Formats: sequence, structure tokens, C-alpha cells
Amino acid sequence: MAETYVIGHKNPDTDSICSAITYSHFLKLNGREVKPARVGEINSETKFVLEKFGYEKPELIEDGTRKRFILVDHNEEGQRVSGDYEILEIIDHHKFDFSSSNPIFILNKPIGSTCTIIAEMFFENELDIPKDIAGLLLSGILSDTVIFKSPTTTEKDKEIAERLNKIADLNLVEHGKEMKKKGAEIEGVSMKELILRDSKEYDFNGKKVCIGQLELVDTEEFLTRKEKIFETMKSIKEEKSYDSLVFAVTDVMKEGSTLFCLGEEENVGKAFETDLSSGKAYLEGVMSRKKQIVPALEKVF
Repeated sequence: MAETYVIGHKNPDTDSICSAITYSHFLKLNGREVKPARVGEINSETKFVLEKFGYEKPELIEDGTRKRFILVDHNEEGQRVSGDYEILEIIDHHKFDFSSSNPIFILNKPIGSTCTIIAEMFFENELDIPKDIAGLLLSGILSDTVIFKSPTTTEKDKEIAERLNKIADLNLVEHGKEMKKKGAEIEGVSMKELILRDSKEYDFNGKKVCIGQLELVDTEEFLTRKEKIFETMKSIKEEKSYDSLVFAVTDVMKEGSTLFCLGEEENVGKAFETDLSSGKAYLEGVMSRKKQIVPALEKVF
């Protein structure tokens, strides 16, 4: 029988990787043989988290053909590993766009992090959570909720985080800030990698749109490189044949994002009721791609 993997989305973030590892642990406690996996390279924030809690990065899978997968933190086809394979389960907190000819287990909740859902499953099943697993789950929650500042954050995320921290015993705010600082390390990293590091592709009514996001503790210095940002975005847009490339530079402390856009500027500007004729605009209070950027673009497209 083909091996079964728990796998997150392309360009995996901390919630995606921590979900794959912790849900694999949950399933093993329930007698199932699974392995955590990833579709792409981990980012510096996730690398810091894995090293802190003593975990190796999951196995890299670039072609899933003849394998079996449990999807975590994603469900849409454009976010999945390539290949011809069987999907057994989905655990997610994003909008749902999935169909299957077979009945499968699906757990999808409108909360801030997939790790919140998985932690809740541990608690509901009264399973022991080791300190390192609690640390991974907390890191996924803090990452996706931007230390509880993102509008995607729910009371359930905060409640579960408090319960987990009775095990992990972390200073949540300081751990979250340290994660974000590690994730924001941009010295020696190419502009192309920064733009695509946390990016996702979408099909909006036939338009191929890529939305990248870079979260920084302070965006002032980075934004002085706007000419390089536009130059690199133009190269990426042409290489990938995007109708539009959107890049959100999010200031974690100021709680807002500077949005760069190439292609479909009028529609993107309309989505946020702002003028994007220069290709750039500041959006006060916009921090979440999932809850604020994607829905607004879907609506106008």
C-alpha cells in the first residue's frame, strides 16, 4: 500500500509545517502510520521554530504520484503538491474550493490557524501533548494570527493558546516577536525570494493572480528599496505570466500593509478603495491575506 503523508501547501509557512508535524503525531497516537511532508523549502521563521523545539524539517515531496495525502492548512488545487494521488482527509481554516468523488473526512473551521484546530482535537480526545508538540502548535497559532493582531484571530485561538501554554510555558508575546524577527531577516536574501517567500497563486475569474506577503517588525528601511521591488516584480510577472502580481509588505507593529501591484492596478485599487496608479499604496489595518486581501480581490474580479 502507498505511504500516507500529512502535507501542507506550496511555499509552506509555519502553520503549514507545524500542522503537518503535529497532526502526524496525533494520528500516530491513534494507531495510524503517517509521515509529515512539505512541498517546498521552509522559511527562516519556520527554521527557527523547528530548531527551538528539536525537529527536523519534514520530507520534501515534489511529485505526489501514487502516494496518499492528508492535506493540512490548504485545500485548493493550486496550493497542492503536483501529481496523481489520493486525498484521504483535509484539516483547514481557509475558504473551501474542493470536490471529490469519494467521501473523505473534512474539518474546516473559520479560525486563525490550522494548529488551533489540531490542538483542539488533542484536547477533545484527551491525548497527552508533549512540551515540544505544544511549542510547535503555539508557534503555528502565533505565526498565522500575527501574535493575535490579525483580524483572522478568534477567541478560540486565544483560548487554545492559553491551554497549550500551560504545557509549553512560553512568554507568548516574546516568542511571537522572536519568530517574526527571525522571519523578517532579509540580509543576503534576494528580492525575488522575499517577494515569493510567502506567495500563493489564485484564479480570479480566469485571471492568474499571485499574492505575496512579507511580514516585518519595521518596514521603513525595506520600503526605501521600492525601485528594486518593482523591477523584480516585473521580472516575476513576465516569467510566470501573471495577469497581476500583488506584494503586501506588512508592518507587524504598525498593523498595516504597503501594497505593491503590477497588472490590473485599476481592479486591485478598486478592491481596496485606493489609488494604485503609481503601483503602490498603504492600507491601514490590512494584515491578513486570507481574510482581507483575497476576499476583496475575489469580489472585484
